[in-house]
Amino acid sequence: MNIEVETEEDGVMELRLENGNAAVANTLRRTMMAKVPTLAVQHLDIVKNESGIFDEVLANRVGQVPFTIPDNVEEGDTVNIALKQEGPGTVLAEDLKTDNDEAEPVNPEAVLVSLKEDQALEFEAEAQLGRGKDHTKHQGGTIGYEKVDEGEFLFRIESTSGYSNEELVEAAIQEVKQELDEFEEAVEEL
Repeated sequence: MNIEVETEEDGVMELRLENGNAAVANTLRRTMMAKVPTLAVQHLDIVKNESGIFDEVLANRVGQVPFTIPDNVEEGDTVNIALKQEGPGTVLAEDLKTDNDEAEPVNPEAVLVSLKEDQALEFEAEAQLGRGKDHTKHQGGTIGYEKVDEGEFLFRIESTSGYSNEELVEAAIQEVKQELDEFEEAVEEL
């Protein structure tokens, strides 16, 4: 089996898988989307929300902001996030402050809410690693593939997480290898 990057432009990578089959191609796609851990807000405590949107909508917007993944954060660890801002102005993802300098919004220009004169917004949040199989906010990206020839598949990969496209593919391959190792150990115990 051979994997080769064809092109990468505008944040989209085309990757060719040769000498594979549909099961391998689909395993790779599903792993990138559902099994690679990403960092997003799990819990939000709103101290003050004088904006024009409901707390639940604000929580959803903040929860959909993916963060880069610090090297020292593992599953179960928490990255604390805070925001305190007064209007008038637009609250962007880049306004979110974390207690880990390596954790920053992947799309810093994403608009969370607009504040008018005499409006304020203050909250604290906790972000954790999670997987797309548990919640879509943790999907590694938008991934699709097509069969272009016998045993040959062309992937279109657009990471929406804290990974580059190449890092997302590498993380998915490592995840598949780990699952195969665990499966092999379980079979040996039979």
